[in-house]
Amino acid sequence: MRWPADLDPGALRQPDRRSCGAASVLAARALLTDWRPRDGKAEITEEHRLLTSSRSPRDRLQMPWPRAFGTPPWAVANALRTLTGDHLATVMVRPRPAVGCDVLREQLRSRPVAVYVGSRLLPRHVVLAVGETGDGIEVFDPSRGRTDRVPHENWAGHRIGVAGWNYFWFVI
Repeated sequence: MRWPADLDPGALRQPDRRSCGAASVLAARALLTDWRPRDGKAEITEEHRLLTSSRSPRDRLQMPWPRAFGTPPWAVANALRTLTGDHLATVMVRPRPAVGCDVLREQLRSRPVAVYVGSRLLPRHVVLAVGETGDGIEVFDPSRGRTDRVPHENWAGHRIGVAGWNYFWFVI
């Protein structure tokens, strides 16, 4: 899978410090459907509100989550499940990043993959893995509104280097 040629990644740049998950979900929507943002800022803000509510827009109950903490992994999983029709799991990869890289690569064969990255102690940012590019993985970074390539060995060694975060936490 590749980033759509008719979509400027900057159109899905997150408008604040907490909406990276919502921007990543909308990027997945753009990759999997014909949808394109008309007003990225407003659409990301609304998606974040929906993803952090007690009832998801996909009519599933979900545990509420303080919006200030960003987007919870289960809400991202619910949104991606709706887009793909597949049952998706949240896989904790922090203790074994090399295995996480293998899981990520396998999932990328059929769909874009949400990835939580962060510090040594906490997950802090959501990016969307778009596809493999030879010896790396192309990711959409909503904090910058652009795609970047992260080499496989960087995932396996907690040296991701996207938006200042290095540690690999979750694959969804």
